[in-house]
Amino acid sequence: MDPITHGLASLALKRGFFPKVERPVLISMLLAGTLADLDWLSGLFGPSVYLSWNGGALHSALGAAILALAVSISIRFYAKSRSVLLTGILWWLAPICAALLHLGMDTLLSNGIQLLWPFSSTRLALDWAPSFDLWVLILFVAGIFLPELFRLVSDEIGAKSKKPRGQAGAVIVLVLIAAYFGARGMMHATAVSMLSERSYSGESARRTGAFPDSTSPFLWHGIVETESAIHLLSVPTGLRANFDPENALHIHKPEPSPILEAAQKTEAARRFLAVARFPKATVQRETDGFSVELRDLKNDALGQTSRLVEAEINLDAAGRVTFAQLQWQGQPRKRE
Repeated sequence: MDPITHGLASLALKRGFFPKVERPVLISMLLAGTLADLDWLSGLFGPSVYLSWNGGALHSALGAAILALAVSISIRFYAKSRSVLLTGILWWLAPICAALLHLGMDTLLSNGIQLLWPFSSTRLALDWAPSFDLWVLILFVAGIFLPELFRLVSDEIGAKSKKPRGQAGAVIVLVLIAAYFGARGMMHATAVSMLSERSYSGESARRTGAFPDSTSPFLWHGIVETESAIHLLSVPTGLRANFDPENALHIHKPEPSPILEAAQKTEAARRFLAVARFPKATVQRETDGFSVELRDLKNDALGQTSRLVEAEINLDAAGRVTFAQLQWQGQPRKRE
């Protein structure tokens, strides 16, 4: 999810379950709960680095724990230089919990994170929530700032509260958001079931996926792979939803060929296919050979337009690979 939502989640965690920790520990929690998203900056070094690092090491349980400990130790040394001594276990345990909360929230997305890196490269993606969820953001803002408003009012009338600042509001909002995600999980299962039970152009579904809409929790973007095509369609899950598979966009898959097989054996293609959820190959005949493009139709279903990686492979007339590279989607085709 976005860094603002992760920051608010860390603040709610602190107020709800670690209300008495010192301010330096709060700073550690905010940093530990957001810094994993620094892997997004790997895109500055090109699509190949981005594909490897985004959702990779920093979003693993091991990487998050190491990052949280490094932040905690740094903040503890800084606090000590200011004559603030942090003792006990909460100065490092609370930031680790914030970092793990970040991972838990990101497993709900469709991007996928390597939770068990470096022991496994498998990416976990539940597809329950969008990368930016306005409703979650609103809940966090309400749960954190409304108690502040009520506190100001009660202080004004002289009613001093002895409870930790904002604890009740933070616990309530965390419970509500957990329930919200649980409801999204059930709607996702419903959407996948609806996609799997229908036929598309006379063919049964081999593989399905339902990806969350960024505005409505009741709308999902479905992808269905059949024997000859990949189908994109909207899947409403409201009480009066009308799901019509006939409105699907049909994208035909290329026929198997030695050219496509040679392209898929390249290192660029293997790295791309290891990450792509619904890869689609496009084979084109060129004047001096062939070009093969591999892209992930999950991005098309979600309408994403930035930081999209594709594999571009060029082959000569004899089917020998002359060029294979990961590049940003939409870049001009390269020829060698």
